[in-house]
Amino acid sequence: MKLLVVDDEKGFREALKDNLEQEGYSVDITAGGRAALDALKAERYALVVLDVMMPDMDGFSVLEELRKTDKKTPVIFLTARSLEEDKLQGLELGADDYLTKPFSVMELIARIRTVLRRTAPGSELGEMAFDRVKVDLAMMTVTADGCSEDLGRYEAEILRFLASEPGRVFSRDEILDQVWGLEAFPSNRTVDNYIVKIRQHIESDPRSPKHLVSVYGKGYKLALASPDSPS
Repeated sequence: MKLLVVDDEKGFREALKDNLEQEGYSVDITAGGRAALDALKAERYALVVLDVMMPDMDGFSVLEELRKTDKKTPVIFLTARSLEEDKLQGLELGADDYLTKPFSVMELIARIRTVLRRTAPGSELGEMAFDRVKVDLAMMTVTADGCSEDLGRYEAEILRFLASEPGRVFSRDEILDQVWGLEAFPSNRTVDNYIVKIRQHIESDPRSPKHLVSVYGKGYKLALASPDSPS
């Protein structure tokens, strides 16, 4: 997944970039609000980390401008001001979260993950059923025959993405770009390996999958209902 970090303090934004990339995200950085709007017009981002206090254009103005054409891209505000009215203003403009400086990087990462789980394609599904298996995307668990186990982060994100359009064939490159960002994880084999893991969770027979299906030369598609089930 690709993130955009916007902050006018060079050392701060570069440190955030390094830490987020260590978590597997692909990260672009900009120094000001106008540059951020240019980047958002040129690129699709899974989430924006946006500083409020910037000299050329403050974060509130950036978000207000962004929301004129883009209602969905999640935004987390960063600010040194902890006034309640500032938080309310940000949330009313359409921000998804608000973090006051100073903060720990781990707290920011946790909030990013929470927002992405809530806003990722397919997150509105909540649960998916595959024959005897139930997948809870919010809790990232798989339950079968009364036994529950954890679903890995990337496994859950792949399922969310495929579930955003059941039956549509997604290429490996599309999956890589959505889940990891092409620059962060460029190997198509990575997708194949995770598909194998997901099938072990959701398929009655992973060697003969009915739900997470390969389409030769094109990619993968997700069928939420068994092809043998009556329509």
